[in-house]
Amino acid sequence: MDALLKRAVQHCPQAEILWLMAAKERWVHGDVPGARDILEEAFVGNPESEDIWLAAFKLEFENHEPERARILLRKVRERGASERVWMKSAIVEREVGDVAAERTLLEEGLVKYPGFWKMWLMLGQLEKNSGDAAAERA
Repeated sequence: MDALLKRAVQHCPQAEILWLMAAKERWVHGDVPGARDILEEAFVGNPESEDIWLAAFKLEFENHEPERARILLRKVRERGASERVWMKSAIVEREVGDVAAERTLLEEGLVKYPGFWKMWLMLGQLEKNSGDAAAERA
């Protein structure tokens, strides 16, 4: 499968799904550095693909590399990211315990995407966990 996907991405370098499949194939077989290499190659032909950026983030985050995950998400946000990226950015901060960064990302994300209910829910959870009942209801 790996050889087939390698040939496929050579012939169709803009086919995001092929890159994602190739990286996942490596990852599920325990080759995290190989998956990273594939995603780095994928960025060459698809530099604006949010799906590829999010796959790279997921690879780092699930392999306990929060700093690498943060860097990737920051780069995506600088390029103009969707609400999913802002939410995932806040989740990383929640997981590492940086409440101030989590709050900042949620608040900035909500300015950009005020209708994204998941971030409102996360902000409410953050306020509840911090004991700020007045802010939780606001």
